[in-house]
Amino acid sequence: MNKQENDKKAKELQCLNTAIQNCLSQKGDSRHIGMLMSGVDVERKSEERPDFIRYIAPANKKDKGTVVGIELFKVDHISNLTKNNKYQSLGTIHQKRTFSYYNRWRETILNSDKIPEKSITEMCEVLSNHFNNAAYATIHTFYASFKQAVDIHMASITEYKRAIKIEADKRNADNKLIVLIDIHSSFQNLFFHHNRNIHFENRPVMFILDEFIQLLEKADNRVDYYVLTFGDTLDTSTQTVTINAKDIRGSLKKQHIPIYHYCGADLYLPKDLAFVKDYSMEMKHEEHGEEITFQAFPSMSTMRPEYKLKFIYSALRMVYYYYAKKEPVVLDLDVERMLELLFQHIVSWRKCKDDNWSYEPVCLVAPTVDYIEKAFDAFDKRWKISEILNQDLVSLLDSYDK
Repeated sequence: MNKQENDKKAKELQCLNTAIQNCLSQKGDSRHIGMLMSGVDVERKSEERPDFIRYIAPANKKDKGTVVGIELFKVDHISNLTKNNKYQSLGTIHQKRTFSYYNRWRETILNSDKIPEKSITEMCEVLSNHFNNAAYATIHTFYASFKQAVDIHMASITEYKRAIKIEADKRNADNKLIVLIDIHSSFQNLFFHHNRNIHFENRPVMFILDEFIQLLEKADNRVDYYVLTFGDTLDTSTQTVTINAKDIRGSLKKQHIPIYHYCGADLYLPKDLAFVKDYSMEMKHEEHGEEITFQAFPSMSTMRPEYKLKFIYSALRMVYYYYAKKEPVVLDLDVERMLELLFQHIVSWRKCKDDNWSYEPVCLVAPTVDYIEKAFDAFDKRWKISEILNQDLVSLLDSYDK
């Protein structure tokens, strides 16, 4: 294998080992699946399709061993549509840039009395590129990236199963196929509603979306298990969930893992549209003795507030729909704020007159401007929004040190 192939294989092995460690730290089916993935690598003429084949020897002579095929692929929230109509992972590009920066400057910085000016400038460039890409990430780029990856790999299931069965027949062993999905998201400030309880996460990593579960339910039924590893862009935090592919929802219910319906403001955004355009983030820094202060200067055009409000209202309507069905929902900051502002006032919904898709709430009593201002202020204080938003850049900078 060439260097690029070796690097790819090393990253896949790292992801697999992380998933195994996480599974083995759990109980029941998750631990069992972790044991299945922990077998001895089977030597093959070709190392591809599926990515790994491992053998678990029987515990005694009366039992059969098991040959396990593991196919791994990545899904990235930060993606863009290329000219050939394929989604490209921009998160992977950012990850490579970050690790390249780290490897290039680590020894120099550790052995210097003062951090080199050029290293700080380069860090600002890496951060700026990340912000510029992340600004356009929506639930639709995430979903489309997931669907594309699933479709591509499901088309090769016959080939995976054939390769696994060849090795299983050699050993008179059972065979299993595990699909390991490495899911990276860059969501911030989400509110999770489940059983009428709300919890807020500034930088959420793991959550199961109904839209993604539906894709797996429609996938090839020859898959035995799905292992979902959730992480942020730089893998500073990971969580792993195992799923019996023959009973996906039942498997998650058994583990007490809710399946959420996404109701962020971007829920009804048209494909390839974001709430900002011409976005650019310039990073600068100032040195004050041994202390370095970073400053971010965003520049962008934003969607008109009255038009964005249509998307917020329409997403909020879906919150009411799922609430009526007592199903879990996850909201972004805009929709949560509007929910808490209007919850006690909304009595029904009506379609907007000037288009054929959006809805607006019908309120028993229209909130006054004074009420809205006070409600917004109370919301920000309750959830400490100003403090959290100020921490977002700090959190990203801290992730470079991990």
